[in-house]
Amino acid sequence: MRREGPTALLRTLLDDQHRLQTPAAEFARQHDDSAEPLQARYYKTLLPLTRPGAGEQYAFEVNLDACTGCKACVVACHSLNGLDEDESWRDVGTLAGPGYVQTVTTACHHCADPACANGCPTLAYEKDAATGIVRHLDDQCMGCSYCILKCPYDVPKFNVKRGIVRKCDMCQSRLAEGEAPACVQACPNGAIAIRVVKTADLASPAGALLPGVFPSDYTLPSTRYVSARPVPQDARGMDDLREDHAHQPLAMMLVLTQMAAGAFLFAALGNDLRLGVVAAALLFAGLGAAVLHLGRPSKMWKAFLGWRKSWLSREIIAFNGMAGLATGVGAVAFVPVLAPFAPLLLWGTAAAGAVAVFTSIMVYVDTRRPFWSMELTSGKFAGTALLLGAATAAATWAWSAHPAAHAAALAAWGLRLTLSAWEQWKLRAALRDSSSTWHRSALIMTRLQTDWNRDRRLLLLLSGGVLPVCALLLPAIAAPLLTLSLLATLASQLMERRQFFTAAAAPHMPGCRPAA
Repeated sequence: MRREGPTALLRTLLDDQHRLQTPAAEFARQHDDSAEPLQARYYKTLLPLTRPGAGEQYAFEVNLDACTGCKACVVACHSLNGLDEDESWRDVGTLAGPGYVQTVTTACHHCADPACANGCPTLAYEKDAATGIVRHLDDQCMGCSYCILKCPYDVPKFNVKRGIVRKCDMCQSRLAEGEAPACVQACPNGAIAIRVVKTADLASPAGALLPGVFPSDYTLPSTRYVSARPVPQDARGMDDLREDHAHQPLAMMLVLTQMAAGAFLFAALGNDLRLGVVAAALLFAGLGAAVLHLGRPSKMWKAFLGWRKSWLSREIIAFNGMAGLATGVGAVAFVPVLAPFAPLLLWGTAAAGAVAVFTSIMVYVDTRRPFWSMELTSGKFAGTALLLGAATAAATWAWSAHPAAHAAALAAWGLRLTLSAWEQWKLRAALRDSSSTWHRSALIMTRLQTDWNRDRRLLLLLSGGVLPVCALLLPAIAAPLLTLSLLATLASQLMERRQFFTAAAAPHMPGCRPAA
């Protein structure tokens, strides 16, 4: 009888090892052997039977009756997409009305006419022609956050760590393989589904996705919210009165560039190169502040790509043109042989400044936020340009004994009082009328910004009363007094521009909060 030796035993153990599989390998084998993903039995009724055809696209469908607000969709989206700790592409909020309370889950609506893509200056968005999914191209993004301002549903989120914006892409890689997005898989009640909709049906939507939400005719969102019980039209999201992001570098950029545009106008009127040089310095300081607003400044060279549809791209082009002319003004000031070109360059830069300020106005008007209407935004921006331009001219000319110094000081005084009276009149009118489109903005300014309002009143008293009167009574020290008045006016306008951003309340989806 032959006994098995150590070699035979070793051979047997090796054969057994070859037949064993790791848990991951065993899962992969079962997945490959099956015709569909293992979890498909739980969500296959929540996916369309076919891919979108011509004139169709994917869309979210949310059954409000099945949504309990458990936030399993939020957790799954965060986990399966590898989001950062403070990052979320899906939100859950509460819609409430008389005798009605309903939780609402929301993410990107993959609009037929996406505002994010229309506003992006670097063309960092694309709408897939086959699926209708709106994707963000991370490598193309310079982190300007304009898409956040453009989107009426607070969908794009700024990622501080990466310096770019990111958003939901409907887990398109999973959909391509017949697997449901993370939120669809995770919902225990099957409240979220993917459907195929006809894009023609999105062309002329009536009303809004939900009561109190931004009108759908702006971006043509594809998401559908369904419910067996009617949603009261006076229902609103249960959100506290709050300030939006201040965008401080952007506020500085707007005030300084508008100040420069106004100063160039007065420099042209007074044919004064010294004031033109001061205006040029203000312009470049404002453009430098704008760079601080970008998450990835190295990508800013792409900003001109979206000029066909993005007002931000046009604004950047306009200010670059103005900067080129301002450089010419500086060259004339220091090269006497070029002096004959001074009037032409001053008036050309002033005209370019007017165009640039107009593009700045349109950047915000194009978002369709009520507080950033054409009337309010143009009044604020044009008023800032003329007021600070006159105040800069008065201070500069007072130091050089220019004969028009008193006229500029008088113009600044009148503009300061007029602009302040107009702002207060509009604010009080919005406070009295609860149906005003920017009533909520007026509430934010009066209830949450009392310190800022007090400080602005003190600055108005200084720049519009005490300092101008002292300059008139004490002509020997008029120059330093008018300079102090200019600085007080500048501080007041910077505070106003902060309010311009923080009080820009607009209708939004329940639970969504503007990125800070």
